Amino acid sequence: MKLARCSVIAYTAGVGAALLVVLAISLGSGGFTRFDTPLAAYAAATVFAAFAIAYRYTMWIQRPPTWHYFKAGWILFLRPRRLAGNILLLFRLLFDDIVAQRFIEARSRSRWIAHMCLAWGCLIAFAITIPLSWGWVQFGMDESRYVVEFMGRRQFAFDPGSAIGFLIFNGLNISAVLVLIGVALAVHRRIHDSGAQAVQSLESDLIPLFLLFSVSVTGLMLTASYKLMQGENYSFLSLLHAFTVIVFLLYLPFGKLFHIIQRPAQLGVAYYKMEGERGEQAVCARSGVPYQSKMHHDDLVGVMKELGTDFGSHQDLCPLEKRKLIALNQAEELGDTPFAG
Repeated sequence: MKLARCSVIAYTAGVGAALLVVLAISLGSGGFTRFDTPLAAYAAATVFAAFAIAYRYTMWIQRPPTWHYFKAGWILFLRPRRLAGNILLLFRLLFDDIVAQRFIEARSRSRWIAHMCLAWGCLIAFAITIPLSWGWVQFGMDESRYVVEFMGRRQFAFDPGSAIGFLIFNGLNISAVLVLIGVALAVHRRIHDSGAQAVQSLESDLIPLFLLFSVSVTGLMLTASYKLMQGENYSFLSLLHAFTVIVFLLYLPFGKLFHIIQRPAQLGVAYYKMEGERGEQAVCARSGVPYQSKMHHDDLVGVMKELGTDFGSHQDLCPLEKRKLIALNQAEELGDTPFAG
């Protein structure tokens, strides 16, 4: 019954997100009067992706552990006496974790470079593709200059031979090159790093890289077609590129790349940890040594009970003492004298 209720809530959230995207397309394109029909497939894919992302996110956020810590994070963040400091901390966390991704840099410099290339390559591509496919952005001509319009309003004009013109016309190419660099570094690590090989899987690690590679290469092939081959096979390449982009968008909510959507919610963990460090600490019942915040201990016990699991007094032991008990129990079963105790 509870799972069915969660599914209904998630389904409602998905439908709402899809309708919001349709509404955004309608309003931004002037009731579809400025909508570019050749890009309709991309726009339709974003509608389905919005439904799937909202559905899965809502299902994920309703899981007892996730919901508990998500709710606790917001409660801690919105406390009036710490709100100002929390807002400042939020900006720092956004920069460190989302923009600079320093938590990955601490693990490996090459992994950090790969993630930065993948992240910013994809963000640049989304920032360009979504407004175009939704009919929010159009290009016109004013004598020899291009004019950029946003939601039907003229924004600025630029010379096609200028630096701005180069960046605008090659933005997707730049993003594709960044993604390919990130994919190459990620594949190199998965080929040569035995630790990565031990935990990687086809569906979680290799398929996302293949999709990113396919989208980037087919996008660059479009540029090569009209700049180097006089438009040869452009129609086929555009269909191939559209297919890879649509598959990528539909895969996004279901694969490893979904962590992109989850990551902002995890920023609340920082507030939770800070509050735990300031508060009372849980003391191990066997050794008498503090080992974690009491708030975290109590919340974990509560969540486990909610899931139907209760280890009783065993949950009041620190990890070291739990490992000692395993050794003692094993020694007792074997009839040997225990080394730990």
